[in-house]
Amino acid sequence: MVKEEKYKLSFINNGKPFVLGKWTVRKHNEVLKKTSIHEKANPDLSEEERLAKYQIVLILEGLKEVDSSLTEDAIEEMHPMDRNELFSAIFNSGREGITADAGNFQKKKK
Repeated sequence: MVKEEKYKLSFINNGKPFVLGKWTVRKHNEVLKKTSIHEKANPDLSEEERLAKYQIVLILEGLKEVDSSLTEDAIEEMHPMDRNELFSAIFNSGREGITADAGNFQKKKK
């Protein structure tokens, strides 16, 4: 069972603690789609700008159920380390992890 951790940032959910929803392939594909559309509209973006946009879109997608009023500008005003930690928390939310030792993932080859 995955432990639900509570997070808190002053500008998200009116400063009240929140739990992140499970990050899924479906959500991730939505982020990739939105990022791709943005890149096609702005073909001269640097790699750094592309990565920043990807992180912003992922954060907004990951938090839309927690706080639908969250804006891209609010994410841009975050401290870079806080943004990186929030990105990582969202991306890893609900992750169970895979271990070969569990015996039920793949049979060990002899």
